[in-house]
This record gives sequence, C-alpha cells and structure tokens, in this order.
Amino acid sequence: MTRADLLAIALCAAAIGGAFALTWSSQAAGWVEIRAGNALVGRYPLDEDRDIAVHGRLGDSQLRIESGRVRFVASPCPNKVCLHAGWLEHSGDTAACVPNGVSIRLVGTRAAAVDAISH
Repeated sequence: MTRADLLAIALCAAAIGGAFALTWSSQAAGWVEIRAGNALVGRYPLDEDRDIAVHGRLGDSQLRIESGRVRFVASPCPNKVCLHAGWLEHSGDTAACVPNGVSIRLVGTRAAAVDAISH
C-alpha cells in the first residue's frame, strides 16, 4: 500500500465517522481544523468570516468561512468532488480533496439555536 492509499483510507474513515457523528449529534461547531497531508495547517474559529488558501500536492485549495460554516470554494483537483460537499456547520462534519491531500473537519461546540426545551 502506498502513502496515498493510506491517506485515502484515512480520509474515507474520517468522512464516515463524520457522517455518524452528524447522525447522532447536530451540535453546531466552533472551529474548523484544516490538514494538508498528515500535518495540521491551522484551526480557525467559525465566527470570523475569512478566505483561506491551503497548499496541497496539486496546488492551492481555497476555503471560505462564512456565517458559522465552512466549505471548499476552489481546488486544483480534476473532479471537484470537494466542492460538492457544500457548507459544513455541525461538529464532526468532514470534507476532503483527496487528490490534493487537503481535508477539513469541524470540532467543538457553540451555543445551538435549538435546545432541549425549545425542541
């Protein structure tokens, strides 16, 4: 197995884990963790709108944090699957540009709009 195979498997496992986390918990996230390969590039709060360029194997992936959520807005990968992930806003949400080796994962919590009493 090559390093790329292991990265693809790890990113798929993270996406599946994120899907299960979203199913069992819809807590709003507080931060996004951005990785390029195995390295943590940064951790940014979701309450500060910004654009972020992340350098990967193929070039720069562009991310946007806006209104408490994050998404891929551009990437040098051929199929642009990462762009179709759309906006992520719940703790545990994950998206990745596998060919470029860039991934994002939402962590932490902030005050949710719906609580046990109003739900």
